[in-house]
Amino acid sequence: RIIDKENIDIVQTQFTMGEILGGIIKKLRPHIKLVIAFVGSSSPRGLKKYLISKVYNDTDVFVYISNYVKQEKLKAFSSLSKQFGIVIYNGTIQKEMSLSENKSNINHPALFDIAGLTEIKNIDVLIDAIEILIKRGETIHLYVAGDGPKKMDLLQKIETKHLGDYIYLLGYRTDSEVFLNDCDIFVHPCYVEGFGIAVAEAMMAAKPIIVANSGALPELIDDGKSGLSVDPFDANTWAEAILKLMEDKNMADKFGKNAKEKAQNEFSIEKYVFNYHNLYTTM
Repeated sequence: RIIDKENIDIVQTQFTMGEILGGIIKKLRPHIKLVIAFVGSSSPRGLKKYLISKVYNDTDVFVYISNYVKQEKLKAFSSLSKQFGIVIYNGTIQKEMSLSENKSNINHPALFDIAGLTEIKNIDVLIDAIEILIKRGETIHLYVAGDGPKKMDLLQKIETKHLGDYIYLLGYRTDSEVFLNDCDIFVHPCYVEGFGIAVAEAMMAAKPIIVANSGALPELIDDGKSGLSVDPFDANTWAEAILKLMEDKNMADKFGKNAKEKAQNEFSIEKYVFNYHNLYTTM
C-alpha cells in the first residue's frame, strides 16, 4: 500500500529477512528497483540460502559495504559475479566535544576500543597483550566500551591474570566519544569485521590506530601510513605495536593525521550520501 500510494520507485533492504521481504515485494510489484545492501560477511545456509538465491536473481543492484564483504558474498553466491554490484563504504562524522562534556577520567597511557563483547571482536588478544606489557614493566590501561555474551568470560580472564587495575570493561556507553577523545591509541582486533564503523570514527578523531590485518580493516587503515595492521591472534605482535606507538609520539601523531585525512576523503557522511545519490539517480 505504501509503495502504491507514494509511487515508490526503489526499495532497499538488508539482512536475511529483509532480503526475503524485498524479494516478495519485487514479485508483487515488478516495476520497482530492488537494492540489496550487504552489511556483513556472513551468509545463510540450507533453506534460507536457497530462498535468498532466488531473491538475488530478481535483484537489480547489490551494494557491498566493503571489498571484503563483496569477496565473501561472491564465494557464497557465485551468481552475484554476473550481476551489478557496487562498493559503498559507511559514512561517519566527528562529534564535536562540548565544553560541558564530562571527562573520561581514564588513566594514561590508555588504549580504547568500542566493540560488542563477542568471540569475533577478539578482546582476548588485547588482554593477553596487556599482560605481556605489564610483565615487562610497562604501565598501560585498556578501556572497552560495549557489552555482550562474552563479558563474564572476559572478566574472569582479567581477574585470573590479576589485571583488574589495568583493564576496564565499561559496558554499553552513550558517551563513548569522550573516551575516544581522551585515549592515546585506538585498538580494534576484530578478525571478520565487515567494515568497522568504530575504526572510522577513531580515524575521524585523528587517533593513532592498531587493527587486525583481516576482514575489511586493511581497507580502512593503510599499514605504516595511517596506523598499524597486525595479526589478530598474536598477542606479542599486539604488544610490540602498542609499545611502538607509545614510544614514538611523532609516528603516532602522523598516523592520526593521515587517518583523519583518509576518513574525511573516503568515510564521511558527505561521501556516503554522494555515492548513494549517484546510484539512485542512475537506476
